[in-house]
Amino acid sequence: MEKRQDASINVYLNGLGLGSIAAAMYLIQKADFNPSSIHIFEQNGDKDLVGGSCDASERAVNGQPAYFMQGSRMFEDKVYPCTKELWSMIPYNDHESCLQDHEKNREECGIDTVVRLLHGNGRKDTGYRLGLNAADKLKMAKLLATPESLVPDGAKITDMFGEAFFTSNYWYMWRSLFAFQPWHSAVEMKRYMHLFFHEMPHMNTMVALERTRFTNFHSFILPALRFMREKGVNFHYNRRISDVDFETGPGGKERWIGRIHLETGSGEPEPSIEVRDTDLVFLTIGSMVSNASFGAHDRPVDQPAAGSENPGGAWTLWKKIAAKQPDFGRPDQFLRDISQSRMMTFTVTLRGGLFQRKFEWLVERQMGRQSPLPLTASPWILHLHTYRQPLFPDQPRDTCVIWVTALRDSNIGTFVKKTMPECTGREILEELLGHLQFDQDEAERNEILDTSTCIPCMLPYGISQFLSRAKGDRPAVVPAGSRNFAFLGQFVEIPHGIVFTTEYSVLGAIHAVKKLVKPSLAVPPMHFGQHHPLTCIAVASALAR
Repeated sequence: MEKRQDASINVYLNGLGLGSIAAAMYLIQKADFNPSSIHIFEQNGDKDLVGGSCDASERAVNGQPAYFMQGSRMFEDKVYPCTKELWSMIPYNDHESCLQDHEKNREECGIDTVVRLLHGNGRKDTGYRLGLNAADKLKMAKLLATPESLVPDGAKITDMFGEAFFTSNYWYMWRSLFAFQPWHSAVEMKRYMHLFFHEMPHMNTMVALERTRFTNFHSFILPALRFMREKGVNFHYNRRISDVDFETGPGGKERWIGRIHLETGSGEPEPSIEVRDTDLVFLTIGSMVSNASFGAHDRPVDQPAAGSENPGGAWTLWKKIAAKQPDFGRPDQFLRDISQSRMMTFTVTLRGGLFQRKFEWLVERQMGRQSPLPLTASPWILHLHTYRQPLFPDQPRDTCVIWVTALRDSNIGTFVKKTMPECTGREILEELLGHLQFDQDEAERNEILDTSTCIPCMLPYGISQFLSRAKGDRPAVVPAGSRNFAFLGQFVEIPHGIVFTTEYSVLGAIHAVKKLVKPSLAVPPMHFGQHHPLTCIAVASALAR
């Protein structure tokens, strides 16, 4: 029986990240909810960054636009069915959905990589040979075959593989796609290996990799916000849910949220809201972009006031509610060591066309047809992401925008003898140019440095969701006995799902709506290629290369 048909029911969500956006869209488009009954509280102002790790923005630097973003997500047809279903529900313009536009873009600009890795001294590598020894191939097979319940709590990737594995082409390419570190969770590695099993034969060309036409923000977050605003969804900017009060039924088997506490984005108390057990509350817990800090072309990133005592809004909320109920997860497990959860990114606005011409010559592909490029000799572990231009809708014709991740920012650079957080944006760009061998001609190097704007970003918890964990560290999307609340985001437990993806956020929202609102809602199935004989043969052939 379908539930929640009463038009007086209110829905409360925290944050304009993808989890909240997906939940609101499914409530409107799949469960026929009244949009004016949906309330989303966003701690940032209406002119600030929203969209969580799918954000994008620009600023004026010396009278010219400079672009930046904290995150950039890639996609694949078999692994992202929930994301694509969400896109099918979001109007992109008056004539087509976000999914239809994405499919057109994929046809117009497909990825087919030639230069998959760049080693020291500019040595190109197609990535055709994965570089795995016999022992590591056996260990991969063993990890795939081991039931998740038999993987020890807290197991790390280093517990599963030897040192040679972490210097193989396979690891370099894998890391460039998913941002894994050796000390990350073996269970997360196993889940990724299962869901991307069918892509093993194409690790070198990455022909199945997909990118959105513009930034993730402009391609589906902004259209979703526009749609919801037109339908009457209530956006409460500069407010956040700071705490909730739980009530329990006789015997403690049923529980529900009875009151929501609010505060401004700066922490000033706001009037609380009484919640009925027939209302709905969807809480995003934890955040990959909490306490993010930015630098500029002429200055390093600001050092964030980050730590387990000051982790930011969605983390603080999780810590408060976890202290009230034993099955609501253990947020401190993901806050325990910023040195293992931190990553840096930087966005470069390049003007004049010189960089683009040199890069396309280097990788033998047009901009936008190249998969992420690992610079394997970089002490900062740089991975260069390039896109079909323009990446931003209003981007000038002579401008190119790229985005780069760094997984080991505490090391001293090769060409700039500083750690990455000590470097200005210009110095970070100088280090990148050195690894690309674009510093050989001093005049060209200076032209790129003088005409570009590099904006660095530090994410203290950017890869915290990958940290090794034990059962119970993450709560269920809908905890046992819940009448009216669910948890969303990257820190809930969804069996077999993979974090650090849009798919995980959307899948969690679908589960929440299905459990609390519409039991008949169909959940797009996951694809496990290891169950298909022909796929297994292709993978075995790739491992033998």
